[in-house]
Amino acid sequence: MKIKIVSKVILAVTLLTSVGCNDWLDVTPQAQINADKLFSTPAGFESSLYGIYTSMTRSSMYGQQMTFGFMDVLAQYYKVYSSSNHHFYEAAQYNYENGKSKDAIRGIWLDSYNTIANCNILLEYLDKKTPEFFEKNYYSIIKGEALAIRAYLHFDMLRAFAPSWKDNQTGMSVPYADSFTKKIHKQLSTEEVVKRVLADLDMARGLLKDIDPVFLNQFKEMMYHYGQPFGNVPNLLDFRAYRMNYFAVTGLMARVYNYMGDKQAYIYAKEVIDAADEGCFQFATEGEVSEEAKSKDVVMKNEILFALNFSGVHQLFYQSDASSRSGYDLNDVASLFPFPDDLRKHLVGKEYGSRKTEVSCKFADIKSENGGKVPMIRLSEMYLIAAERHYEENHGEAVKYLEKLQEKRGITQDLTGISFDKLLKELTQEARREFVSEGQMFYWYKRLGLPVNRGTGSVILTKQNFSLPLPSAEIEFGGRVEEYLK
Repeated sequence: MKIKIVSKVILAVTLLTSVGCNDWLDVTPQAQINADKLFSTPAGFESSLYGIYTSMTRSSMYGQQMTFGFMDVLAQYYKVYSSSNHHFYEAAQYNYENGKSKDAIRGIWLDSYNTIANCNILLEYLDKKTPEFFEKNYYSIIKGEALAIRAYLHFDMLRAFAPSWKDNQTGMSVPYADSFTKKIHKQLSTEEVVKRVLADLDMARGLLKDIDPVFLNQFKEMMYHYGQPFGNVPNLLDFRAYRMNYFAVTGLMARVYNYMGDKQAYIYAKEVIDAADEGCFQFATEGEVSEEAKSKDVVMKNEILFALNFSGVHQLFYQSDASSRSGYDLNDVASLFPFPDDLRKHLVGKEYGSRKTEVSCKFADIKSENGGKVPMIRLSEMYLIAAERHYEENHGEAVKYLEKLQEKRGITQDLTGISFDKLLKELTQEARREFVSEGQMFYWYKRLGLPVNRGTGSVILTKQNFSLPLPSAEIEFGGRVEEYLK
C-alpha cells in the first residue's frame, strides 16, 4: 500500500530572504495562534513534518523542475536544444534571462526557501518541548529529519546558484537560513554554507543513530522499506525510505564531502555500502525492471536511500511529455546505453502516444509500490563516490566499486590498472546512465568542470553557464551579489 501523506499549512510564509518591501513577511497574530495550536500536540508536529515532505513535491521543486524538468534540461538529457519552439529551448542554450527560464529559477528559489522556513518553524517550536512530550523516540526523529531536510535544500541551493567548490570557496553564495525571522538572512560564502550543511547533517545523524528503525532487522525485509508499516497504525517509524532516515543522511554527507573533493566522502559512502551488504538495500534485478509496464520497478525502489512519495509525478511528467513543445524526448539513447545487456535500457519507453520517441519510464503510472516515487538519494551513487574518492588510497579497491556497480547493471568490464582520468570518465558515463530524470547530472558536470554530454556531442560551459542567477528581487532588495559574474 502507499502511505498517504497529508499536507498541513504551518504558517503563511512567502520567502525567507527578501521579496522587495519592508513588510515582506507578515506573521499575523492569527497565524501565530494557529501555529501555537498546531504545535500543542505531538500529532501536530508529525503533521507539519509530513507537510514539509509534501511541499518538496511541488512542480517548482522535486516534483518536476529540480529533477526531470529544468535541471535535467541543463544536463542536456533531452532533444530540447534542437527544437526552437520547445518550452525550455532557451534554458537548453543556458539563456537564463529568457522569461520561461526566469520563472523556473524563481520558483526553485522561492519554494525551496519557503520549505526551509517551515523546517525552521517546526524546529523552533520543537525546541520549546522536551523529549518526554512525545512517545517513543519521536522527538529525536522529528528533529533529525527536519535538520536533514534543511541541509538537503540548502545544499541544492548552493549547487545550483553558487560557483562550484573548486572554482570559488570563499566567494558569496546563498543565505543559510537556520532560524525563522523577519530579518534578511545574510548571504554567506560557499565554505560557510557547506560548514553549516555538515553541522546540520552531523546533528541529524547523531539524533537518528541507533534509534532509527532502519537498524531493525525488519527493515531488511523490503516490504518494510516502502510498503508495510511496522505496527497496526502508520506512524513516524514507518516507511523510512520516504523519510530522511539515518542512511539517507549518511548518503547525503557522502555527497557533500564528494562535492568538496574530500576523502571523508568515502567513509560515509562505505558505511551505506556496508549496510547494503548486510541487507538494508538491494540492487534491482533485470527481472524486476523488465516486467510488463504496470508491474515494472521503474525507480529500482529497494536500492533507494530516500525518495519522495508522490503519486502525482506521473501526471506532471506525461502532461509535459504529451506535447512536442514540452516533451522530454531522450537524447541519443544508443550512446547513453551502449552495452547490450544494460538492464537500465528497460527503463526507457519506446514511444508515447502518436509521437515516436524514447522517454524515461521512471515516472510511469504504476499502481503499486513500484511507482509514484521521486528518487532523491540512491545506493549506486555511493558506489560512484567510493570509487572516485578511494582511488588515491587504494586503486584496486576503488575500481572494484565501479566494477560491482556495472556488474549489477549487466555490464562486464575489466578495469584493472585504469588511470584516474579514465576512471573519472567511466564514472561520469555511469552517473549519466544512473541519474536520468533525477536532477543530479548537471551538478556532476559542474563539480568537475566537465563538458555537458549530449550523446552526439557535448557543450563546454562557462562559469556563468554553470551558476543560476539569483532572482532579481534578491539583488535589488536583498543586497545580494553574484560572485560568478566577476
